Amino acid sequence: PMEIDFFVAVPTRAAGETVAQKARSLGFATRVEPKEGTGEWTCTCTKTLIPSYSNVRAIEHELDGLARASGGHADGFGSFGNAPPS
Repeated sequence: PMEIDFFVAVPTRAAGETVAQKARSLGFATRVEPKEGTGEWTCTCTKTLIPSYSNVRAIEHELDGLARASGGHADGFGSFGNAPPS
C-alpha cells in the first residue's frame, strides 16, 4: 500500500471545503490550500491504497464528480511512495 494524494482544483476556499467534507465521508484525509499566484484553491484528498491503473482512475472519476458540483475538477495525483522519512 502507498499513500496517494489526489488533487482537486476548485475556484474558492468554500468550494474546497465542500469537496473536502464529501471526500472525508469517503475515507480520505483532506486539506484545502490556495494555489500560488492563481487565486484558485486545491483540495488535496489523501488515501492509502495499493495503486493500480483501474483504482486510481476510479478514484479520480469519483473525485471529479464531487468537484464538478462545486465548480471544480480532478487535477491529477502523486505520491512519495513508501520511502522512509530522511
